[in-house]
Amino acid sequence: MAGDALELAQAVCTRLCHDLGGPAGALGGALEMLGEAPDEAAELARDAARIIERRLRFWRAAVGGTSGDLDAAALAELAEGLTLGRRARLDLEELEPGCQIPPELAQPLLLAMLLGIEALPRGGVLHVAGGATSGFTLVPQGLGAAWPPGLPALVAGRAPPEPTPRAVVLPLLAAIATASGVRLDLAMGSGGGPSPLLLTPAAR
Repeated sequence: MAGDALELAQAVCTRLCHDLGGPAGALGGALEMLGEAPDEAAELARDAARIIERRLRFWRAAVGGTSGDLDAAALAELAEGLTLGRRARLDLEELEPGCQIPPELAQPLLLAMLLGIEALPRGGVLHVAGGATSGFTLVPQGLGAAWPPGLPALVAGRAPPEPTPRAVVLPLLAAIATASGVRLDLAMGSGGGPSPLLLTPAAR
């Protein structure tokens, strides 16, 4: 078990470096342009710094823990760490009014949202609906949208895939959902797209 935890931690750290390395490189390139094109360089630097800040906030909330309940506005703000610099976007319009998400449900939800964004390699929309009492439904919609191959086996009760930096989100989601008492399921899909991913408290 200790070896599995270490392997997962290493994969997460490598993934963090990857997620931050691109915008950090863009920020460094913008600073080098300051003498030649200060206005353009400043704009590029601001964009890169914003992406870095948003991604750090997302990962801190998703993996490091949240200090309290999240409402829809806070969830949308954290979600910018998923969508800035990427072609996919989030639709949170179907969240329950006044939705308050406790920390033990917020972390699996944030990681499931990241999984959904990664299920849209050519761009599209990740629809997130529901609330803390009824659970959440996530549906990626776009050209080539597809959940990772290991997800059906995971929700069927089989072991998650080995963590790698490129595919660390699924085993990380599995570990945090289990620790938080959150059940993962796939509902019947319609229209040939990916099946909805369901997150519900295990006690329900």
